[in-house]
Amino acid sequence: MGSCCQTNRTMIGEQFIREILKDKSLLIRNYTYMELLNEVVSKRVEQEIPKAHVKQFLLPEFFDANKTESNDIYINSIFEYIINHLEEKNNMYVVLLYFYPFIKHEEEKTAENFFNFIRFITHSHREISKENVRKWLFQYLSFCTWGITSSIKSKLATNDDMNSSFNSLLKGPYCEDNLYKFLDKLCQALCEDPNTNVYSLDMFKDMFKKYDISCIENIRDYLLSESVF
Repeated sequence: MGSCCQTNRTMIGEQFIREILKDKSLLIRNYTYMELLNEVVSKRVEQEIPKAHVKQFLLPEFFDANKTESNDIYINSIFEYIINHLEEKNNMYVVLLYFYPFIKHEEEKTAENFFNFIRFITHSHREISKENVRKWLFQYLSFCTWGITSSIKSKLATNDDMNSSFNSLLKGPYCEDNLYKFLDKLCQALCEDPNTNVYSLDMFKDMFKKYDISCIENIRDYLLSESVF
């Protein structure tokens, strides 16, 4: 979706990233939602997950470095980005939100699960404030695009063409301005009335019908597509 809109130089880097994300060592890519949920729940300590537990207990379940020939340095860098953005102790749903876009989503109620992530993170009830939705949507979108791209770029060996391609991605499709433009599109899909200050589960269902943001590749495709803007 939309990749043809980008230059060949830009897509060299994007293709490199897509291959890393398909690496068989990323065991989390075979997880269902319930498998991910059960894994995260098992690492809780009094309803919270320490950052140290994510690193020590969760990551070894999600990634087997012995199954990759050369991508371990990039995958570890992606996970390091996640670790660096966690608190010392974390709401389990914040942890879920970071790993959610890696998993399989067949036969899953994606809109409901995503709505509940933000609802439980923000201790909301039947509706979530617009401010909180925008905050967590942006954090999620940013990780799936700019965060993953910059993490991999930081470990690139010297290669002018590849570095140039990554710079094009970071300054172009995945720049902050574009992320906010896409965020506005999502909020518009949630509710066309700009004066609405709370969002409901039904609104999330409407948004997911138009923009399925449950996986990394979908989000990156939306940002790569000029038709989104």
